[in-house]
Amino acid sequence: MSKHLLLSLVILSSLLGFLQALQCYQCNRVNASGICVSGGGFCQTKGNQQCFVKKIYKDNIIFYGYRGCSSLCSPMMLFNLNVAVDWKCCNNSSLCNKF
Repeated sequence: MSKHLLLSLVILSSLLGFLQALQCYQCNRVNASGICVSGGGFCQTKGNQQCFVKKIYKDNIIFYGYRGCSSLCSPMMLFNLNVAVDWKCCNNSSLCNKF
């Protein structure tokens, strides 16, 4: 009986660890040097949210970006003439969305 209880506790703790919220960097505007110039701090994921970082490039040079928590996060790269947007998501560890 104690083996079953121990196994149940191990499984439960694994599930709880998996469901724990992540801490993410948050910034409404990151400059090209990676310094937050507006709305800096941290956010904590809730539910199915992930950390994200979004970088805007102009003429292949990083222009500015954003980072934070989002439930609508799909990694992608979009191009339009001389502007590109690189959107990356992560949920493997806290603070994984470094600029």
